[in-house]
Amino acid sequence: MRRLFTLILSIFTVSAFAQAEKWCATDAELQKFHQANPQLEAEYQREMIEFAKSYKQTPDGNKNNTTYVIPVVVHVIHYNGQGNISKAQIDDGIRIINEDFQKLNSDTSGVRQIFRNLIEDVDIEFRLARIDPAGNCTEGVTRTNSDLTFNKRNEPKSLIGWDPFSYLNVWIVNSIRSGGGGGNILGFAQFPPPSSGLASTYGLVVRADEWGSIEAASGTDGRTVTHEIGHCLNLYHPFQSGCGSFCQASGDFVCDTPPQFDDNNNSCNFSINSCFNDASGGIGSNNNPYTSNVPDMLENYMGYGLSCLAMFTPVQKNRMYAAINAYTKLSSLVDTVNLRQTGTNDGYVAPDCTPIAEVLDFDKFVCAGGSVTFSENSYGGPINTYSWSFPGGTPSTSSQANPTITYNTAGEYDVTLRVSNASGVDSIVLTNYVHVSANTAMYGGFNYTESFENATTFNNEWEIVSPSGNPTWQRATFASTTGSASVWINNLNNSYISGVDQLISPTIDMSIVGNPSISMEVAYRRKVSNSSDQLRLKASVDCGESWLTLITLPASFLAVSGSPTQTSNFVPTSAGQWRTINLPGAVMPNVVKNSSNVKFMFELINGNGNNLFIDDFSINGTLVGEEELSANEEAEMFVFPNPASNTTTLKLYSNESLEQVELSLFNVLGKEVKKLYQGNMSPDQYQFEIDLSELPKGMYFINLRSNKGIRTQRLVVQ
Repeated sequence: MRRLFTLILSIFTVSAFAQAEKWCATDAELQKFHQANPQLEAEYQREMIEFAKSYKQTPDGNKNNTTYVIPVVVHVIHYNGQGNISKAQIDDGIRIINEDFQKLNSDTSGVRQIFRNLIEDVDIEFRLARIDPAGNCTEGVTRTNSDLTFNKRNEPKSLIGWDPFSYLNVWIVNSIRSGGGGGNILGFAQFPPPSSGLASTYGLVVRADEWGSIEAASGTDGRTVTHEIGHCLNLYHPFQSGCGSFCQASGDFVCDTPPQFDDNNNSCNFSINSCFNDASGGIGSNNNPYTSNVPDMLENYMGYGLSCLAMFTPVQKNRMYAAINAYTKLSSLVDTVNLRQTGTNDGYVAPDCTPIAEVLDFDKFVCAGGSVTFSENSYGGPINTYSWSFPGGTPSTSSQANPTITYNTAGEYDVTLRVSNASGVDSIVLTNYVHVSANTAMYGGFNYTESFENATTFNNEWEIVSPSGNPTWQRATFASTTGSASVWINNLNNSYISGVDQLISPTIDMSIVGNPSISMEVAYRRKVSNSSDQLRLKASVDCGESWLTLITLPASFLAVSGSPTQTSNFVPTSAGQWRTINLPGAVMPNVVKNSSNVKFMFELINGNGNNLFIDDFSINGTLVGEEELSANEEAEMFVFPNPASNTTTLKLYSNESLEQVELSLFNVLGKEVKKLYQGNMSPDQYQFEIDLSELPKGMYFINLRSNKGIRTQRLVVQ
């Protein structure tokens, strides 16, 4: 009997790994660990053989009516607020797993009569820790802003993790990478034996929309978490080893959960009966509760039928308790000393923790004279006071949670938030968080071209938003189609899938361009054949406060036809590695074509690809007709040289009589630094020599105001 048991269990260990991923990736992660540590696979098999003999196949697991308490810490890994679930949703998830492990869930009434007497109260309670590893106050929740929340597996665990012998670590992420078998992964866990994974990675990873049943998880029932914690307590899937000759060595090695043939029972079709050995095996008549063949127990939490999961069984409880007694990772969690050290013991009264200041969202953009509403998402403890500081804004301070502030002058501004309660104070400073643009365009759109040749122009006029802090847009002096420069993003070294990097142009007057279109040169290669990078071109007519997506260019379009994949740094070295992209005017809605104040944005969505370069971004079209020119373009201005050092020349061609003319030079803050002309102008040509010798280096604007309107020309002083 023992030799047969060993043989079948060994077959399980090999065959289980061949299962395709459905929504739980626990087995796949175990296989991956053993592939990296082959010396541990045989040890794991031996350990599991012995462990399967350590618990009884009769329902007597908790004779002393002991409730095990397990301290939990939830690490929320979000990306600028995306996936940053609330404390209320975290509490709701804790509620659900406690109900499930203590037979308090209301849906036990849906369990079929044949299994109803096997619904077990496991007597395990999960409590959020109230004391952290350093002995400080905590609510049992940490929050980390990282791109590793997208399409990863164990990688988020490298960001943060508490002592696994004191806390059950839970990592909440936005998405989980699917494996070679495909599937939509909802979560995965790690078994407790030392040969199944590193201590630092022990715990479970679950998607933000699967934790709890409210807010981001609205419409789900939270049973993904119950299932994964079952794995943390050494429970297998009921299909783990398929059908067998006796119950101790088939299915999940638990006799009161009927074995299943494979992992395809992911529905709630109660007619499914995939194995016919349900009543076979066992040492003594009490080892198997079934006297005849029964259908698959689709209601069991360790199965795949998410919509009907509702129960653990008595022998599953025996197996979990055996794991708690056998493995230090678990026995140390429930130890009474550890409960006191983590603030999860009965009778512990936790104080209010000092709150942690946090502000979400990308940088804020607004036109001069516009308003911005700020949203805080501070956590960690109750908040009694908010103290905001807004240099350059009106008002410059606020005690509201979500204040609205007006910015009247162009520039970039910091924001500070300070939160406090009786326990303490925390603050955060956001540098150059608010971007305020002037209401006049820097450039006319007619014949506009940016080849990124001038470093001063790029640094002063183009804005970079890189929420991840990873390699982002920068000027490249080692690759170009014309001249000696372009812009690029070191995409090969971007570690975050689905992360966003944005490059934003200065404001451009599109209203003077007839039949506009856009062209640019792009050089790009995939890293692997399924690289899924996307380059989006967006436009804003409200200084960047909101954006319209004009077009999304996938990796298949960006890469030059026939270009190979490349795993080393891609740098274009020939004209054939650049692709000319022409975008017709049809991609631009009329609100963009007719606006005199447009910003364009290049937005790269990382998809595990290689570097991307852009050069010669151009707006093409015709200058509006003479009749339109008379109404809209009363004068044309030309400045040369530009950039300039000590002096520059302004030539102005007036097409008609202008009254109340004011021609001035302004700095980027909107302050007039030179008055060039004041009076009336006849239709004629005018020339002005401008002395720049006393002006600081930087960007300036020549502004022409008259009874016909306003014209602006950019000037860079070097």
